[in-house]
Amino acid sequence: MRTYWITLPPKTRALAVFIAAFVLALIGFTVDGQDFFDLVISAYIAAFVVYFLARWGYFSFRVPITLPTQEGVIYERFRKNPGRQRQGPTNEAEFIDPADADEELYPDDRVVGIYYNGEAAAYPLAALGVRELSNEDYGDTPLTISWSPVTYSARAYIAKVGGSTFTPGRHTHTIFNSPAMPDSEGNIAIQFTGQFVAGSLVGQRLASVPVITSTWAAWKAAYPDTEVMSTEGGPEVDPFERYYANDKNGLHSLNPTDKSLHGKDVVLGLELGGQARAYSYPGLIDTPLIQENFAGREIMVLQERASATAVAFDREIDGKFLTFKGQNKNPQRRSLESTTSGEGERNEYEPWLIVDEETGSIWRAVSGECIEGEYKGKRLTLLPAMTSFWFAWSRFYPNATLVGAIGETSESNSED
Repeated sequence: MRTYWITLPPKTRALAVFIAAFVLALIGFTVDGQDFFDLVISAYIAAFVVYFLARWGYFSFRVPITLPTQEGVIYERFRKNPGRQRQGPTNEAEFIDPADADEELYPDDRVVGIYYNGEAAAYPLAALGVRELSNEDYGDTPLTISWSPVTYSARAYIAKVGGSTFTPGRHTHTIFNSPAMPDSEGNIAIQFTGQFVAGSLVGQRLASVPVITSTWAAWKAAYPDTEVMSTEGGPEVDPFERYYANDKNGLHSLNPTDKSLHGKDVVLGLELGGQARAYSYPGLIDTPLIQENFAGREIMVLQERASATAVAFDREIDGKFLTFKGQNKNPQRRSLESTTSGEGERNEYEPWLIVDEETGSIWRAVSGECIEGEYKGKRLTLLPAMTSFWFAWSRFYPNATLVGAIGETSESNSED
């Protein structure tokens, strides 16, 4: 019965609620008789009930989705963005080299980084935040790179499903606060998961490509030949900084399904082999290197504290499984605010390096590239882990396991 009700058109549901509220209010006035004034008040009460429920999103159009790693269909609200639609830059994005990017970016400006088909590119949040996404070709492969500041999620997908190319544009609606990315053919995919919820591609899912959320200094050190999306013509700083710092969980307030973390705590989420697990950034600060078997694979999850960069790698290379430990210190850097207020000097960024115990080879933590030793020039396989605010991750992956919940103690396999 509930499924039938929520799949009715929004106007039909609103009319039914209005009639029900009107009748109930009118019944309340029958004790002392009825007059025209009672009809007016009953209509006013019914209209107020409908208005309140509409503001809460009760009458929102619902779309059927199957959550990742879950079975069964749920019908979730397809909610329109509040206020006027934001207009992003109309000109095509310009890509510049690292030397020119140094003129536009501070070392600690955050970027979304991607390395695919031997090509590296960085997308400053200040640029990608207002554009929402970038549709590009990496070699012969079309990719869609997107950033959702509301859920703090960077995603990249291969923009091909079967023989169709998916070229999304700016979104006007969200699902669980994640942008519903539309194309000109009527297809709509959820930015958070790549699932199609409308159009001829319903039921299919875009293949994800690993991305990293890091600082400009860390990304440039790991990928010195990178291209960079220019911020020229847009804001010089990320316009969503205030939102990141406040307590509001999304444009449409959405509490996490699990109180193990605060709604705005950032996690690194990983989906492999039909299983999902999240690693909290607060937990990774305490335990910056975790090595474990997950979904039948030997993986490593680490966080470079100096750049607040969390990544996940497969520890198998050339048929061998490697075990890692820190090669140098992995300290947290003082905040810019504290150093400018006279609380000491701020050290320059220094990459965290890790070493494998089997050969003594040295690797970059951010990129997984071996820079010295037997495996020099090789890279660990970067897994498609995703950053997210906890309130969003817990909605899309309600049964995922969590490492680093509030109050958890340090793991024994940490490396400082």
